[in-house]
Amino acid sequence: MTVMRTAMILDAGFASLPLQQAIKAAGFRTLACSGKAQDAGMKYADATCVQNYADSKAVLAIARNEKITALSPGVTDVSYLSGCRVADELGLPGFDSPEVSDLLFLKDRFRKWASGQGYPIPRAVRSPQDAHALTFPLLVKPVDAYSGMGISLIHQPSELDEAVNIACSASPGGQCVIETFCQGALYSHSAFIRNGQIVCEFFVDEFCTVYPWQVNSSCLSVNLSEPMRDRISECMQAIVSDLALVDGLLHTQLIADEQDFWLIEVTRRCPGDLYSKLIELSTGVDYCREFVLPFIGGESAFPNRRPARQRYVARHTVSCERQSRFFGFSYAPLPATIIQTIPLKQPGDELAPAPEDRAGLVFAEFTELNAMARHTPQLKNYFSFNSL
Repeated sequence: MTVMRTAMILDAGFASLPLQQAIKAAGFRTLACSGKAQDAGMKYADATCVQNYADSKAVLAIARNEKITALSPGVTDVSYLSGCRVADELGLPGFDSPEVSDLLFLKDRFRKWASGQGYPIPRAVRSPQDAHALTFPLLVKPVDAYSGMGISLIHQPSELDEAVNIACSASPGGQCVIETFCQGALYSHSAFIRNGQIVCEFFVDEFCTVYPWQVNSSCLSVNLSEPMRDRISECMQAIVSDLALVDGLLHTQLIADEQDFWLIEVTRRCPGDLYSKLIELSTGVDYCREFVLPFIGGESAFPNRRPARQRYVARHTVSCERQSRFFGFSYAPLPATIIQTIPLKQPGDELAPAPEDRAGLVFAEFTELNAMARHTPQLKNYFSFNSL
């Protein structure tokens, strides 16, 4: 009798479900780990453990007891940072060392390393006392938070103390980084690494139209020029080589204008809010399968380095600016077909303001490129929710 192999996934939120599906499709029994028993992934998993996966020692004990043969992160930074420590102890594949992982995920460490290596990043300091060396306006961020939590844009020194308090309060480690504010458009670069080389990559136009530091609308890039894509790709390949990154995903947010670009955040987890589905619908590439392969084993099947756009698809996260109550979605006329709506709330549920909460996600398909490019930055005007 063949015993089914067990793969543990650290994350059971809705956006991790496609990852769990890909793991199951590869023939594994899934063990979902989350501190929230009600998470969607806990309902779908073959087995569950209610445990805050930020506690890597507790996760390690569970992994040993369950005799897991594979371990995968989800769509949160903590899932990768905890997972890399467990994998390091158990000799499981797919993760960078804890030292490299901390360097990439913790904003202050990455800024310091990247600056020393000459990579294009905003100038940054850790101490408010050193902020006088920077030119205003400045961004003050937690070093280890996510989804734009705790970020402030300040224009004068008198605003600094309050911004630092906000950032440190949002930081699990109580620390912040202060950096110059770079003007330009927001993009993401999502690259799959195999044998030390970027073998497949995607560029996405991103828009923050509800909360200024959280993406809520996006589409495969229309605005980024080919020469700029080449420069970004070369830069990220250099980082892959410098840090000797293992096979997996390297996902980056960046700001670019017509002449320059600046790296804002770099991560090795799967991006959230079903970014994977946007790529799959737009290009046909099975993003989630390729993401989990380094953790569970298997052969990749990339068509080429930059897969062509096959469909004109946009993604929108429905959220709000103030405390509300959800009673259903509302759609304004749009020259697009709604492919899928994914509700994250039930009628009557309270909805906290962005970036803390969201009502759901919508994927829409346009018939031509210009319509998609024109409407994607305005999707919040077409997809909303009824709050009575």
